[in-house]
Amino acid sequence: MQIDEKMVRELRKKFELELNKKEIEILKYWRQEIENIYKKKYENIGALQIHLKELMERMTNRINLLDKMTKQ
Repeated sequence: MQIDEKMVRELRKKFELELNKKEIEILKYWRQEIENIYKKKYENIGALQIHLKELMERMTNRINLLDKMTKQ
């Protein structure tokens, strides 16, 4: 079975649309996490830095997990 050009374009368009939807979902999640840190009242800058570091570590862990999954 051979796929014609029209079918390839439609599949590509559908794939890109789904990819964009997923990217929006991911960005909304991380934006909310940053917003939660932003809205919190901190007694000093050190406490803010700790929360930012925790967020960066969570992001790094997620990136590493996805990297491992894509390499399998």
